[in-house]
Amino acid sequence: MEKKLNCQVGCKDMNNYSEFVVLFDSISDLDDLDETVSKNMSKIISFDYDTHKILKDKKINHEISDNYLSKKDLRIIQKTAYSVSEWFNADIISKDVSYKGVNIGSLMQDELINILVNHIKKFFELYKISKQFTNVTFIGSQTCCKIMKNFSKKIMKFKNSKMKNFEQFPLDSTKVRMKIGTKNHSMEFKIPKNLFTKLKGISEKPSNFLLPKNHLREENSKNILVIEFNTIRYQTFFEQMSNSNLNFVIYNRRSPAFWNVPSYNLIKQSGCIIETKNSLYGTNLKEIILDGKIHIKTKILDLFSKENFFETFFSLEGISFWSTFKEFFQEYFRNRALEFIEEIELTKKLMEKYTFSSILILSEAGLNERIALQLAHQKQISVCLLQHGVNYDTKQSYDMNVAQGAFPIKSDYFLCWGKVTEKYSKSLGIKSEKIYSIGSPIFDRLRFDEQNSSKNDCVLFATAGPTKEDASDLTIEIIEKYMNAVKKICQLVTKYNKKLIIKTHPSPDELDPSFIAKQINSKIKVIKGGNISPLIQSCDLMIVTDLSSPILDAHILERPVILLSVKDNGWGIPTAFKNNSCLVTDLEKLDDDLKSVLNNERVRNQLIINGTKSSKEYLSYQNNGSKELIKFLEKLVN
Repeated sequence: MEKKLNCQVGCKDMNNYSEFVVLFDSISDLDDLDETVSKNMSKIISFDYDTHKILKDKKINHEISDNYLSKKDLRIIQKTAYSVSEWFNADIISKDVSYKGVNIGSLMQDELINILVNHIKKFFELYKISKQFTNVTFIGSQTCCKIMKNFSKKIMKFKNSKMKNFEQFPLDSTKVRMKIGTKNHSMEFKIPKNLFTKLKGISEKPSNFLLPKNHLREENSKNILVIEFNTIRYQTFFEQMSNSNLNFVIYNRRSPAFWNVPSYNLIKQSGCIIETKNSLYGTNLKEIILDGKIHIKTKILDLFSKENFFETFFSLEGISFWSTFKEFFQEYFRNRALEFIEEIELTKKLMEKYTFSSILILSEAGLNERIALQLAHQKQISVCLLQHGVNYDTKQSYDMNVAQGAFPIKSDYFLCWGKVTEKYSKSLGIKSEKIYSIGSPIFDRLRFDEQNSSKNDCVLFATAGPTKEDASDLTIEIIEKYMNAVKKICQLVTKYNKKLIIKTHPSPDELDPSFIAKQINSKIKVIKGGNISPLIQSCDLMIVTDLSSPILDAHILERPVILLSVKDNGWGIPTAFKNNSCLVTDLEKLDDDLKSVLNNERVRNQLIINGTKSSKEYLSYQNNGSKELIKFLEKLVN
């Protein structure tokens, strides 16, 4: 936040108006808040959790912008963000966003949804506020004023506010987690994406001499391209590669294929080939990329000359927000488009270097996955989407699942975990011949260990907080509800004299619960990295907030699960909430339910029985997912 907040008009000018509405958001300066409030401001509206908390702590009366939206409005915002994010599919601009058969607009959709949800929510809030207050002067940040001028002529801008709210690129920084010491202590910090890319490139250079020279084990074998796989998470899959007659090539652009001794040993043992920017780059490719950037710059000029299209398409409930979004979006698209040229050309070079029989991906939403999908279709290479997490299996969650790349919209095959997802996929209209239940490699090593299952008075809390890509999750109500959930869990577990370990979700948007935990009990451990399975194995009980993949881990490891419902996204009730495999509760009932699971053996045992049954429905071929995956790939390409 900025250190000073001043209005462009003086106190004398302010007094000429009968009423003022102050629009405070996270880019407003709040140090001079007390002075600002003293200028006869009639109303203050907070637009985000951070400013709301500061105002609340200062005991300054204010309203919350969320209050001007209904649940229906939030669903409209989310639906609009999803639909507008597909702007690149419009016939009128399809040629302008195409580069060598790859739709450049589609490559930014995942990031754009995040941006759109945040912008549209603020736009709709300000529209609703303008309708509520028709004869006032609005005072706010540059962002708020830029939007509000569409609805009111009485606007004053904070002198020191800057454009840095949604007017920033979410993926321009990368969260880095660093382990400290031998225990599960770690620290997190953000670094610019460009710096991370450079560091990643440096770290990948040793692969040229640490690993065997890139060559195919058998010239006549089929080649499988594996994209963006975490080596350790998919350990058994990499272990099984050496037993196959297939050649595997791994291509990770977001994170290295190996980063420590265990991951290096896995790669070496697997016999798979690592391809990186260093191994693909050359003088010729550099020239091609430069030419491509010049070419796309010309196309971008043609693209943004179609003003009428953007004015109409970027709208909410018939109200265009293009004028408020235009400047940012044009800069954003230009920057990303130039970055994408390199990624497209690198993937093209990779596909020219090898003749691939099939490609294996974990999501259809990622940048490199989308490039590979489109280039694969040109070359008639089959693409297999491997399920990577537990999904909401409801009709209401369809758009969200598609946006997250969880289902085979473009892929040729969907390799799902088991019966539950298979049934759900078919209900969505996905053809049966595309769907194969093969289990999952990530659970292959997961087995109930009776010898290490004795009680140790430990409770594990696996967090899954609000995200920045869902309109409901952006509301202060949901954020506070989540914070209260963390607080109450810490208090209750401490009350019952149990050890508490908090394992945070790997999402870069995850709210850090450390400060809440330490305020309640300094002995509470907060672990931010690593595999959650050993933590589940060592606990008596796991608590999760809403739907999360560790639920399945707990079922396999025969640990009871309390599922604390926090969010209200309108996604319906998934199977995990209905099959009694978890004890579903809320903040009011949490104390009683926690006491029941901790002290009542019958309740615990029933949850374990139900969980074991549920895991068999969710997961086929338990402990054999890697073998089934490789068996499927061998059958597919031979």
